[in-house]
Amino acid sequence: VIPTHRRPDKIAACLDALAASDYPRGRLQVLVVEDGGPTDALAELRARSFDPLELIWLDQPHAGPAVARNLGAQHATRELVAFTDDDCCPRPDWARRLDAQLRSSPGSVVGGHTVNKVVGNLWSSASQALVTYITARGQQADGEPFFASNNFALERDLFVKLGGFDATFPLAGGEDRDMCRRLVESGHDLVWVPEAIVDHYHHLTARRFWDQHYRYGRGAYQYHCAQGRRVDPTDPNPSRGVWNMRARFYLDLVTSPFRFRDAPQALRIAALLLFSQLPNAL
Repeated sequence: VIPTHRRPDKIAACLDALAASDYPRGRLQVLVVEDGGPTDALAELRARSFDPLELIWLDQPHAGPAVARNLGAQHATRELVAFTDDDCCPRPDWARRLDAQLRSSPGSVVGGHTVNKVVGNLWSSASQALVTYITARGQQADGEPFFASNNFALERDLFVKLGGFDATFPLAGGEDRDMCRRLVESGHDLVWVPEAIVDHYHHLTARRFWDQHYRYGRGAYQYHCAQGRRVDPTDPNPSRGVWNMRARFYLDLVTSPFRFRDAPQALRIAALLLFSQLPNAL
């Protein structure tokens, strides 16, 4: 399932990548949801064949990626459902690796690894470093399990039973965290499959980086409100959990680039990770 919003070049590249999948021929169904309804820019693309995919195009009024993913999953006819984004290109073995892990551990949720492919763009590198850090931290005993919505999969029946993504999240940011939390609270394991890789082509500028992390902050606030209301529907301040993050989280976040990169680039990315917390907090 792939939500898209007026980015024909991006979704075309994503579909080309999926068409090169080594998943058994005829078994990969792809549902693209145009969030905002059909556009002239996508009309030509919709007429193309992406053999061997079973490609289904769906439309909805502009309502955000959470609603779009739910719509796609509702129309899916396979027993397993995987999610990615229109600016991602899954590698050929992506679907096969997710499928194999799900079948070996029924009832689990699996997530893969995402690689920033905008080489030389420090804004994009820092943004991906944040998601990679949060995903890796979620595998630790004291971490909060998390998979980003551009690379995870589960049984379709489980997704439907859980109610899908919370449709009250209007923007990208927080809805995947909320989904993971509900899955864990329902007793399901989140299993990381780092070999299931999608390449991420998310070009960021300083302004877009600021906007992205401001949006992440809005999503985090909404996430904590949702969690608070589930714990106590009568709580007059359900967002109190937003201040419970420990200082260790931020220290580890800022130092994480030094474990994987050369010092000059690591220093720049660490500075941007620190900077990202300003729009997030605002």
